[in-house]
Order: sequence, then structure tokens, then C-alpha cells
Amino acid sequence: MTPRPRPGYLFDELRSLLAPVQELQRRHQQQLDAHRTEDGEVIEDQYVAYDDARLEAAIEASNALDSLVAQLELLVADPPPRAFTLVLRGPGAEEGHMPWLFVVNGTDLDDAYQKLTRLPSFHQWWEDVRYPGTSSDGEKDLVAGQSHPGVRGPGTYIDLRREQARVLTRRAPARSPLTPPAPPPPAPGRAR
Repeated sequence: MTPRPRPGYLFDELRSLLAPVQELQRRHQQQLDAHRTEDGEVIEDQYVAYDDARLEAAIEASNALDSLVAQLELLVADPPPRAFTLVLRGPGAEEGHMPWLFVVNGTDLDDAYQKLTRLPSFHQWWEDVRYPGTSSDGEKDLVAGQSHPGVRGPGTYIDLRREQARVLTRRAPARSPLTPPAPPPPAPGRAR
């Protein structure tokens, strides 16, 4: 049986999803306010710039919404994925250099590691930190004893959950608008 997340985990996850969206909203309002009077009216000679700013904000918000929806869908999945901090040895581990910490969503440690290894930025990191001529399958570099569910304080890890959601959004089939269900076929042997 998969262990259930600790109480409050969902609240923490929702808060981490809300913060960047609030920042996006604040930034968009500042961009639009640059073209408005104190009363909120668009300045007469800035209609074109205001409309351009609105269009740019709408495109960025649409992209952010796709990512947010994918992350929310992950949170309500069964079993619900949660954040995992994965600790990996990098070059210099033998000399005492600190390990690298990555955060992704997963249902357990193995699932989180598998998802991490599928992300483009992880592959880029892998290529950047590997010494030429060294070979490692990566799994040997995972420090499972230090990896854990949850996250540490901000800035102590590389958070790849947004990239993970974007990758999932790209892989998800396109959604069609809601359409009413087709009427059931007539029962066999009955004419309409």
C-alpha cells in the first residue's frame, strides 16, 4: 500500500503553485498600469501600447495556465504525487563537494527518480557535469538515503516541477471542447 502524504502536504503544494501565478498577475498589472491614469483609464495616446501589453500578458498567462492545470491534475491523481527531493552526487563528490538536489513530483522515490531522468534540463545538467570519458548510469549517483519526500527551504534545490508540468502538458492529448454525449443507439429489433 502506498503511504498517504502527511497532513498539510496538499496545502503546501497549492501554496507553491499559487505563488508564481500571483507574481505573474502582479507583474501583468504593473505592465498595464504603465499605460493607465490613476483612475484606471487608458492614457489617450497609449492605446496601441496598452493593447500590445494586454496581448503579451494574455499569451504568457495562457502558457502559465496550461502548466498550472497540469500541476493541479497531478495533485488530484490517485495516488497523489508529491514533491520529492532527490540527492545526486556530482563531480567532486570524492573530494567532499556537496551533492546536487532536484525536486520533482512523484508517487514514491523510484517514480520521482524516473520522472527526473526524463526531463530535458536534467539531461542538460547531466551532460554539463559529467567529465569527458566518464560513464555512469546516474542511478549510482542517486543518494537514496538522503533523498526524501518534501522540500527544504527555497534556494537549496533545483525545482523542476514546473518543467515537469510543461513536459506533461506537451505530451497530453489535445482536449476537445465539451460536447453533449451522442444519443444511445436504438435497441436491436426496434424501429424508430
